[in-house]
Amino acid sequence: MQGRIADFSIPDIFQLVSSQGKSGSLAIRGDDRDVLFYFSDGMIVDVQPDRRDPSGMLGRILTDAGVITVEELRRGLSEQVKSGKKLGEHLIEKEKVSRESLVRFLNLQLKETVFDVLRLKDGEYRFEGFAFHPSGVMGDPVRPDVILMEGMQFLDEFPRYRDKFPAGDFRVTRKKGIKIDPAALAPEERIVWKALDFSDEPTRVFRRAYLTAFEGIKGLHALLDRGIIEVSVPDQLLGGDRRSAIKEELAQRRRVFMFRAAIWLAGGLFVALWVFQTLLSPDSAWLFSSWAGFF
Repeated sequence: MQGRIADFSIPDIFQLVSSQGKSGSLAIRGDDRDVLFYFSDGMIVDVQPDRRDPSGMLGRILTDAGVITVEELRRGLSEQVKSGKKLGEHLIEKEKVSRESLVRFLNLQLKETVFDVLRLKDGEYRFEGFAFHPSGVMGDPVRPDVILMEGMQFLDEFPRYRDKFPAGDFRVTRKKGIKIDPAALAPEERIVWKALDFSDEPTRVFRRAYLTAFEGIKGLHALLDRGIIEVSVPDQLLGGDRRSAIKEELAQRRRVFMFRAAIWLAGGLFVALWVFQTLLSPDSAWLFSSWAGFF
C-alpha cells in the first residue's frame, strides 16, 4: 500500500491500517521528513523519527529533560552500537532511567512525531506488511484513533496558543515576588509551573514535565493569563539574520517617518507661501484698505 498524502490523508492511512489490524511499518516522507511507524495488529507499538533531526530522537528528549547528560548519551550510543540493543534498553540496564519513566518519554516521542507529520500537506506514504514483535520497552500499544483525536486538537488549537508568544525561541521565568499555591492551579498549569524550576527554555520545561509542545504551550498560556510568568527574547537568541532584519525594519520605519515629515514640511511651506503672496498682492491690499475704511 502506497501513494501520495495529497490523495489519501495521514489520518485515513492510520485508520485503514488500524481497522484492518495490520502489522508492519508505515513510512511517511515529505517536507524533509522521513518517519517510520511500526504497527502490530493495528496498534502503534514503536516509532522511528527522522534521523536527520536530532530534536525528535530519544537521546535528545532525555538530555533536554535532564534525565541523562550529553556525555552519558554519547557513551550510551557508543555502547549501544556494540550491544545491538536499543538506547532505551541500554539505559535501563545501566540504571540511568527507570522503565516507567522511559515508557512515558517514548509515549511523548510518539505523540510529538505524530503531531509533526499531521502538518504535512504533501508527500508519500508506504506501508509494508510483516510480523513485528515489539521489544516491550515501549509499554502498552497505542490505539491510532486515540492519538489522532489528540492530533486533530493539536492542529486546530496549537497555532492559537503559540501566537500568544514571540516567534522563534523565547524564554519563560516565574515573576519575582509572586507567591502561588500550586494546589490552586489546574493540573496542566501546575506541572508546567513546577518544571519552570528546572529551566527557562520551553522545550526543556515541557519534556521535563512529560508534555508535548501542544500540552506545554497551553499550560504556559494559562500561566501567562494569570500574570505569574514573564516571557522574554534575550539578545543572544537573535541570530545575525534576524538582527539584521530587525535593524532594517527599524531603518525602514525611520525612512518612512522622515519622508512623511518632509511631505508635511513641503506642504506647510507651500501654504505659507500662497498665503503670503495672496495677502500682499495689490488686489488684496486694496480690499483690506476698503474694508478698514468702511468700518
